Amino acid sequence: MKKSKFNKVDYFDRYDRIMQFNKNKDSYIHGWYPFVEGYSKEFIRSIINELDYEPKHCLEPFVGSGTTPLELQKLGIKCSSFEVSPFMYTLAITKMETSYNTIDYELNLSLLNESLTQTIEQDIETILAPPNFRTIVEKPGLSKWNFDKEVMKGILDIKHAILNIRDNRYVNLFKIALASILLDVSNLYRNGKCLSYKKNWDKSKLTRRQVHEIYLNKLEAVFYPDIVKLENCSNTHELFSNKNNCILGDVRQNISHIENNSIDLVITSPPYLNSRDYTDSYMIELRMLDYIKNYKELQEHRKKTLRSHVQIKWDEVQPLDIELLKLAVDKIKEYEDQFWNASLLNMINGYFEDMNILFLNLFNKVMCGGKIFFNVANSAYYGVEIKTDEIVAEIAEKNGFLINEIREARKIRPSSQQKDDINYLIESVIVMTKKG
Repeated sequence: MKKSKFNKVDYFDRYDRIMQFNKNKDSYIHGWYPFVEGYSKEFIRSIINELDYEPKHCLEPFVGSGTTPLELQKLGIKCSSFEVSPFMYTLAITKMETSYNTIDYELNLSLLNESLTQTIEQDIETILAPPNFRTIVEKPGLSKWNFDKEVMKGILDIKHAILNIRDNRYVNLFKIALASILLDVSNLYRNGKCLSYKKNWDKSKLTRRQVHEIYLNKLEAVFYPDIVKLENCSNTHELFSNKNNCILGDVRQNISHIENNSIDLVITSPPYLNSRDYTDSYMIELRMLDYIKNYKELQEHRKKTLRSHVQIKWDEVQPLDIELLKLAVDKIKEYEDQFWNASLLNMINGYFEDMNILFLNLFNKVMCGGKIFFNVANSAYYGVEIKTDEIVAEIAEKNGFLINEIREARKIRPSSQQKDDINYLIESVIVMTKKG
């Protein structure tokens, strides 16, 4: 096997556990929503601790659930960020809000409770209709559905109650609390790239009122203690927030909002090249919270995402002039008659073209000497490994960045289709510097 031109460093012991978001699940504010992808707050802290300078302005091009800007704001570091998903954007800015207090929280919670008490006596579906998607709720003619009828009524009660809240801070907070229980009360669970039905999903039944109780318990047990802690912090010193530095939109189209040569640190983890459409993974939240109201809006949203999936047909793309990429594409092409989707090669080529667009723009925004910590994972199709870390490193190098090292962070299991040919794939952190 040809040796990598880049310096690869074993970081398995140091990075393995902190590269997974589930380490955040019980953490202050980070734990408000059970995000599947992404790294932990400890990863952010480890980067700040190793720098030989104090960063003033960080950039996170793919904010996701907001881990990077949220953790940096605790350290008083400005972080500009972008997010294409309206749900993830709301999640991130809600977690970055620092002006919550117990008096306003309890007042708005009381209004919400009062509304729930009144609504339980009404036919909620005549007041607020369920989302207009075929399998979203139990109805005649369906063999499977996402939510039972009584569960949907409970969710609609909560949505209607939130509509009565006038303070937008708490509207968002209560929405995120609702989002955090949606899968729990549904018939679904997240299964890798998609949503699947739970075992015996049609046997366990929740009442309308039980949905309310699960929701209110979540607010009391998870959200309220963090509001108290946040209020105590704000009583001792003014809290800094990165909320207003977060932009809803595609970073490729909106990075012009960032001043040239103003960024001295980038920490990010873009979607991996694993044919996963994160829109599918978070479809329940997007639909139930009315971020996507129909299939046309769904397709429009997908067009704004990185080309890491085949859920829509992208324009034809040729591979970048990078030997490692061309070799992988040529080997995968040998299996073209077995492709599960005709757009597979175009997705791969499009993904790396998106990486090239990103680094072309990053070069203008990052100041000389600024560092980038870029978390990626290698992929495999038909037994052919795509060395995403080395290909992305070469793209960055061609765009003017010095590759310090590629830190091998974690071994991840390949898909069941690849496991006979490939034991594991590497997740890496590419560390680079803009050359002066």
